[in-house]
Amino acid sequence: MSLKSRRKFGFVDGSIKKPTNKFDLDNWEVVHSTLVQWIRNMIDPSVLDTVSYVADAAVLWAELKAQFDVVDGTKIHSLKTQLQIKGMDVTSYYGKMKTIWDNLVVHEPPFACKCGKCECEIGPAALQRLDNERLHQFFMGLDATLYGNVRSQQFQLDPLPSLSRAYNVVLQQERLREETTPDVSEVIAFAVPSARPSVDWRDKEPGERRHLFCSCCETRGHEVQNCLFKSLRFPDWWGDRPRTLAEY
Repeated sequence: MSLKSRRKFGFVDGSIKKPTNKFDLDNWEVVHSTLVQWIRNMIDPSVLDTVSYVADAAVLWAELKAQFDVVDGTKIHSLKTQLQIKGMDVTSYYGKMKTIWDNLVVHEPPFACKCGKCECEIGPAALQRLDNERLHQFFMGLDATLYGNVRSQQFQLDPLPSLSRAYNVVLQQERLREETTPDVSEVIAFAVPSARPSVDWRDKEPGERRHLFCSCCETRGHEVQNCLFKSLRFPDWWGDRPRTLAEY
């Protein structure tokens, strides 16, 4: 596309022939050499070693085409396997799916009329079926517990919504859920246990109280079974407080 936008694709497909006039030849070689270098710079380093170093843009392009412009069933299967994506937010998930779908189009182009005489609208029908298939794949990768209701609502529509429309609806649902979800720090703040013992020691005799409280830190007012210093099981809300009696 970049070459065509600059009217330079004829150098790689051979339609722009090498001129015989010296003035035109000098200009042709300047542009041609630039294209060869540009193509080689754009090739991934891991692939560059598999391409012979040639000074002819058409030959270089033909060699790349022979290596990569083939129908690879293994590649198609690998791409379709990657459609099962988990653990992403909706925006990242949709972007990843779009990348895989674009790669699949390269290997499996949609059906389209090429004769120009077809009146059955096979091209639009094929594109609509492809969009519906991607719509199902998109919802298959979403968490059913979070987006199950949205999925049911979208699939009840007739005709089915476009993929971009369904994506916008799911994105709005995600934003609404984030706005209504309480902050974790606030939840933890209310989860701090009370310092009062679970057993009402005030009803116990003085001799019985001694058995209820921790002997190593009796003045701190907690039961033996809840002594953090003995169990060394400090909760997340303990923070940077000392974790041994010697530090107090």
